[in-house]
Amino acid sequence: MHPAALPEDALLKDCEVIRGKASGPGGQHRNKVETHVEIRHGPSGCIGQAGERRSQEENRKVALRRLRLNLAVSVREP
Repeated sequence: MHPAALPEDALLKDCEVIRGKASGPGGQHRNKVETHVEIRHGPSGCIGQAGERRSQEENRKVALRRLRLNLAVSVREP
């Protein structure tokens, strides 16, 4: 089965989730809490990241969706 089509828990078993602070513009509300999320798929090396929302859970969902898109474009199977 293609990695982009796996259920969320099965896909995350092969991934490393990195949480941190995002840099960039945003004024006084930026960089106070660790809301940036990066999900790296180990076998393929594809990355999905998000940090534009204030909630870490929302950023995790967006990063997972971006990872699936990157996997769909990058990983080819016969």
